[in-house]
Amino acid sequence: AAYDSRAAAMRLPGAPGYAAPAAPHAPPAAAPTPPAAAGGMAPRPAATPTNNGLSSSESLVDAISTASTTAALAEALREVEQWQWTSDQEAGMKRCKMYVPEQPALAAFYVSSVNEWKLLQPRVLVLTPSSYFRVKYDQKSGKVEHYRKTPLRDVLSLEKTADGLKIYLRGQDGRAGPQKWYQRLERKVAQISTGSKDNAFSGRVKDEFYYAREYRPSLPAGAPLSADQVTDVLAAALHKTAELHRDSLPADGAPFEPPPVLTTDERRQILHDRKAAARAEEERAEREAAEAELRHAVEVASASRELEPKTSSQINSAVLSRPIKRARRAVEADASLISRAEQLKAELEEEHRVRVEAERLERERAEREAATAELEAACTQAAASRDATSLSRSLKRARRAVDVSEELLGRGEALKAEIEAEIKAAREAAEEAERERKRAEREERERVERDAATAELEAAVGAAATSRDLVWLSKARARARRAVGVSAELMERAD
Repeated sequence: AAYDSRAAAMRLPGAPGYAAPAAPHAPPAAAPTPPAAAGGMAPRPAATPTNNGLSSSESLVDAISTASTTAALAEALREVEQWQWTSDQEAGMKRCKMYVPEQPALAAFYVSSVNEWKLLQPRVLVLTPSSYFRVKYDQKSGKVEHYRKTPLRDVLSLEKTADGLKIYLRGQDGRAGPQKWYQRLERKVAQISTGSKDNAFSGRVKDEFYYAREYRPSLPAGAPLSADQVTDVLAAALHKTAELHRDSLPADGAPFEPPPVLTTDERRQILHDRKAAARAEEERAEREAAEAELRHAVEVASASRELEPKTSSQINSAVLSRPIKRARRAVEADASLISRAEQLKAELEEEHRVRVEAERLERERAEREAATAELEAACTQAAASRDATSLSRSLKRARRAVDVSEELLGRGEALKAEIEAEIKAAREAAEEAERERKRAEREERERVERDAATAELEAAVGAAATSRDLVWLSKARARARRAVGVSAELMERAD
């Protein structure tokens, strides 16, 4: 909360919500009143000038913001060189200002650059009229190892954070880092899985706050200025340099706007407002689409009521179900339209129920009349032909039909039972006659065989008695035993 109150106070003159930058911590009450600063300007009570000529960050930010030319800005930024830098830092700043290819160099700041792995790297920021350079300087060897140039027209905004200054750019500054690697991998996987080259994935949208590089001030040893005050000076210098660079461009050139200076809360509020506006636009589009779909469904459903003759399948109440649900989900949809559609849906459903019931009764009536006529015809035919085949089928249909005459069903059942009894009696008589015929034929065969076996055995007995040879008796005795009713006295005599 303390940081937000300090960061919100940092604005540039002329910008909306401008306020003076935060002053450093006040000296103890017992401290003597400091002497006047160089240049005859009396210091403000919150700023603590030192004996080396350091003025308050507030006066320096004012001087930077009021500079109307690049020369005036360079003169205002000359005070940065008077800060209590170490000898190595002063040598490095001078070396870096001479090394960059774009001259004149307006100012140099020792900072810690936060790389893609969130590691702090000591760097020197050199500001020129149209760009700024991030220079890697080796204090041990006194050499510049490499630098990276960033045109001021590529700077979109400046954000004062809790630890330093975050610069938002049009493109990637340096390597992407693991977070963006993962987003690229996620996008590639989504493209492969969907078979589409669309750049649709669940990662972060590339807005003006997507590419960023954060710098944290590296304060000189024993400096009376705080990190917030150095950040104020750096942000004001970048903004004013970009503004002067824009004014120096030809009128027919590509225009660009100087980067605004924001706080973290303001950036979050911008993103929140943007999301709220996008959500409101989505809700508006969905609301209009849902209302249009519901109006069309109401027209279609209303037209289905005017069809003549009308069947239950033509009463289209189902066409309203999905549009009504969609309209209910939509935000601030027309309540009267939804109410009218729901009322129409209820009326159509009631009409559909009544129509379905009427159609069912009509089908039952038609089936009942047809089954009655068929059963009466089957009864007449069965009574004449004494055949219950067609009568059985007609009785089954009449039983399935609704409200068929019980008298007709009873008459049909009785006739069927009568015919089936007659058929059963005739079948039993035929079976009995067949059994009698088979029994008579069997008895006749037994009589013929008995007479033949008796005659043969008598002849064999006479021959055997005459010849005293058993050959005559063996075959005749075996045949007589198989025959039914052969005389026992003859069998004993043969034995």
